[in-house]
Amino acid sequence: MSDQRFAEIIAFAHESGHLKHTRRTGWLLGGVRDGESVAEHSYRVAVLAYIIAACEGANPERAATLGIFHDVPETRIGDVPSVGKKYITTASPHDIIADQTAGLPPELRDRIVGAVDEHESAKTASATPESECSRDADKLECLLQAREYQCEGYTQLDEWVRSSAEAVTTATGRTLAAAALEVSPGEWWGSFARAVGR
Repeated sequence: MSDQRFAEIIAFAHESGHLKHTRRTGWLLGGVRDGESVAEHSYRVAVLAYIIAACEGANPERAATLGIFHDVPETRIGDVPSVGKKYITTASPHDIIADQTAGLPPELRDRIVGAVDEHESAKTASATPESECSRDADKLECLLQAREYQCEGYTQLDEWVRSSAEAVTTATGRTLAAAALEVSPGEWWGSFARAVGR
């Protein structure tokens, strides 16, 4: 591989890193001023996609890969909340990720473009089990984040909780969404503290 190809990979890594500074803007509508970054969201999407896929009998590594790459196009267009998507026309995620990866080695480029395309296919008849798990993880992560913000005192997030829970389609995703409505976001710490006697 040429030095230029390595430089292109590093440039893509820098651009992907921009997601650490790109805020998920929909939370502003719910009163959350300093919401999570797209990178923070994508990390937990990947974790949840892995778990859902493992429970559903799908390929967990593939589902996690879809989850980690699904929002990379947002480095170029930002995070457009659902209320804004009605009014804003942007290039498709496929076109954006194809531009972002144009300088990468072809095999690597095709894998990344394929991951974004497959995640997006969850909304179509050509959905794969992994894309359905990744999309469910995306919705479930939003539900978990809304519940966490509610525990921090934000009171205008009921619609996020409701719509995110309703958007989940896999059996595992629905079961996890129901549990997320019941389990307090801080409960993991309380269980740990009780287990170690603190």
